[in-house]
Amino acid sequence: MSGDLRFARVGTSLGPMLLAATPVGVAALSRDAGLAAFLAGLQRRFPASEPLPDAPGLRGQAAWLRAYVAGGRRELPSVDLAGLTAWDSRVYEAVRAIPYGGTATYGEVASAVGSPGAARAVGGSLSRCPLFPAVPCHRVVMAGDGFSGWGDGDIDVKRRLLDMERGR
Repeated sequence: MSGDLRFARVGTSLGPMLLAATPVGVAALSRDAGLAAFLAGLQRRFPASEPLPDAPGLRGQAAWLRAYVAGGRRELPSVDLAGLTAWDSRVYEAVRAIPYGGTATYGEVASAVGSPGAARAVGGSLSRCPLFPAVPCHRVVMAGDGFSGWGDGDIDVKRRLLDMERGR
């Protein structure tokens, strides 16, 4: 539906981010994609909608994003998983269930979605997650609490957000 998909650039303590939302919830977030790549990704997921710029209409989601990455919010916003694979949607929902300040291994997430042994597939899903940090990919670690990067982030951001969530 044209007009139901809005986007804006938001300044955060992680640097500028792009945010898109539908009436269902946050549809996409990106730290490093250029606007053209961000909009192309939205068009693939929401082919019936034309993304429209609307910073005023996204004030609530933008405020959540700024506060969350600065350590001022614990809850996650509603998300719109339309256009994602069933696998990715299951993985992202499992990751959203990891408590604030907690972690789970890739293998634990795989087991949570009913696919023990699919840790690498979980890693692949997180590497292409278009919803970080509304899907808190930083809470997923290697076995033994080891750190690895993921698609829209890096190890320093992962550590920074986990330290912030843990009050360090």
